[in-house]
Amino acid sequence: MKAEQQVDMSQVDAAIDAWKAVTEEMTGKIVEERQPWVSSVTEDAIKHFAYGTDDDNPLWTDPGHAARAGKGRAQAPPAFVIVNRYPILHGAPMKAPLASLIGGVEVEWFGHVYAGDTLSSEPRQKEFFEKRNKEGRRLNFVISEIAYRNQDSALVARATGTMIMATQIGLQTMMEHEVPRYDDGALERLESTWRGEYRRGADTLFFDDVEEGSEIPSIVRGPLTIGDMVAWNAAIGPSYKAGRWGYLDLGKAMHTAMFNPVTGFPVKYSQQHEDANMAAGRGMPAPFDNGVMRFAWVAPLVTNWMGDDGFLKRLKVQVARPGLYGDLTTYSGRITARDDETRTVSLEITGTRQDGMVNTRGSAEVVLP
Repeated sequence: MKAEQQVDMSQVDAAIDAWKAVTEEMTGKIVEERQPWVSSVTEDAIKHFAYGTDDDNPLWTDPGHAARAGKGRAQAPPAFVIVNRYPILHGAPMKAPLASLIGGVEVEWFGHVYAGDTLSSEPRQKEFFEKRNKEGRRLNFVISEIAYRNQDSALVARATGTMIMATQIGLQTMMEHEVPRYDDGALERLESTWRGEYRRGADTLFFDDVEEGSEIPSIVRGPLTIGDMVAWNAAIGPSYKAGRWGYLDLGKAMHTAMFNPVTGFPVKYSQQHEDANMAAGRGMPAPFDNGVMRFAWVAPLVTNWMGDDGFLKRLKVQVARPGLYGDLTTYSGRITARDDETRTVSLEITGTRQDGMVNTRGSAEVVLP
């Protein structure tokens, strides 16, 4: 039995080196790893995205409110651009002993997206490099850049995604964490927090009223449910195909496959975020979020505070630790700088889990009237 558990690291390194060589050649090139999902910005697509990302701002879901706010039609949440094309690339589509972990997502916006618009995008591998962590595990970083344009060919946003491809041998444990439980008192406090969540709405926040060093109202998000994923998939399109079609499709991109630990059947990585067996196959104690989901769930922290008349110019979210289904995270923001010339306010963002661990760091820039 012990002999079966031994791993030939030279073979592991050789497989990763082969993948790395092909991936390095992709730097600077357009990489059509996935087809675009949502191209037509419909009111239904906007609502599905809002539902799946726990963002009940009427600016996105109520055309009447949007009209009264001076927009004239339903506006899409800033993070909605990612439903056109996923802002993450995985490197060469070949089998290698690597696990994919999204380290962060950053988006810069140049304009709004409204119901009735269309979106197109150009994905490019921007950068690639390798590091080792303190345990000696190889970490390969695939940096992607996606340019999103509207029906007028105007650039509305540019996203940068960081994918960490970490060496994974067999069913190595990726994270130790006890899934939390909530008693009646905790649930009552949580409900009170959610019912009292602050949203500025049409009450304009002016640049002159913002003070450096002040805090913005925090939000609490989680725990995640399968319902979140259903709504998310309804907005972005299915992240994987089922059955025969899905099996054959994996052959085109083996870097997106993993093996069900019960059946040994190869399936899409995306299922690890919904299925306990698939999560266990990655050495996780429960299904978990990814960095793109985290990015979309953090965005309401800023948009709730800035109100209908603010413009989210940039948002960067870095994942310090995955969020398991059942985790609660309090997202907080602090004003770190003001630019009088451009009326831009800079924010520092922190996400703290229910046990006090910081699992999210980030920053944002908001332009105010």
